[in-house]
Amino acid sequence: MKEPALLLGVGFVLIVGIYVLTAVLYGVYTTELFPTEVRLRANGLCNMRGRGATVVSPFIVLALFKTYGVQGVLGLMVGLLIVQIVVVAIWGIETNRRGLEELQRAPA
Repeated sequence: MKEPALLLGVGFVLIVGIYVLTAVLYGVYTTELFPTEVRLRANGLCNMRGRGATVVSPFIVLALFKTYGVQGVLGLMVGLLIVQIVVVAIWGIETNRRGLEELQRAPA
């Protein structure tokens, strides 16, 4: 009886963590990266790709769970979050306390 409760807790923590990261990236960070003229279109494109990944991810998670169990699913989630952190750390633009005009002048 202990194991289902543990799995439910792990699943809840993963879903909340992923939701918070998604909300922060889509709602706050990506909107600041694009010039005003294309902001909504570019943010919509990012959102569309994210939703596409959401459609495919249950099939990947199911295959991993059948083969490797919870450890395989956790490994995938942790790996993807690490990739996200590395990508933003390397190519991300620091937008804190900077105006949009200043961000547009920044070298790519």
